[in-house]
Amino acid sequence: MQPGALDGPLTGFYDTYRIKFLDKYRVTHQWPVIGNCKYSKLPTLGRKNDRYKGEIYAVDDIYEDSGGTKQRGAHPQWNFDRFVRSVKVMNPVYGQVNGVRQKTGEEEIEAGLQSLCFESWYATSHSLVMRLHKRDLETWKAFNTQFNQKGKWSEQRVAGNVWTVQEVPEQELSSRARGAAGGWFQSWLMPIGDTGYTISLQLGASQESMQHPEAHARMKAMFRHLIESIKIESLQP
Repeated sequence: MQPGALDGPLTGFYDTYRIKFLDKYRVTHQWPVIGNCKYSKLPTLGRKNDRYKGEIYAVDDIYEDSGGTKQRGAHPQWNFDRFVRSVKVMNPVYGQVNGVRQKTGEEEIEAGLQSLCFESWYATSHSLVMRLHKRDLETWKAFNTQFNQKGKWSEQRVAGNVWTVQEVPEQELSSRARGAAGGWFQSWLMPIGDTGYTISLQLGASQESMQHPEAHARMKAMFRHLIESIKIESLQP
């Protein structure tokens, strides 16, 4: 695990993000201070010596315009679509031609649907991921089921929110992929009202995680705190 990541109590070691979303909702969530969510944002506390205690961030408003998703006040080149939508780009392909490495063509790759928040611990094979995609719940479920056939679906209510949850029983966790941390364990999904956007929080773990029971228990407690931290409040009168 990263040095110091979970050395102290879980409470009080989170950053808080507050977002005005599509002028319809106020979304609030937390994330461990060891990470950094990729919104365009500004701190409101300006902590220095005690930054480890957590910051409160005012995130630039997220809105839609001309078929894309943007943030008010962000740099014009800031591309928020890369987090919420599929963005295909052409990537050069290189090969050997007469013993010389040179460009041989192009291939289309996915540059969008990136995670907003991510953290991983290689030693214990855990990961935390938060995504915000313009993808409805049924599409999300079909995607997860395709790649995680061991996962069992359920519906859970936490802090007034109703989540659709896919979980792999701990005894059925797969071995982690070479060079990776985590793996399919828990995926929690919740639509943001009627906007067509869905929040996804994932806790990744593998068979190797079971060799670190104390860290695994604390990871699950941290993840539960993140789930409980999410608030979606209507801005409509």
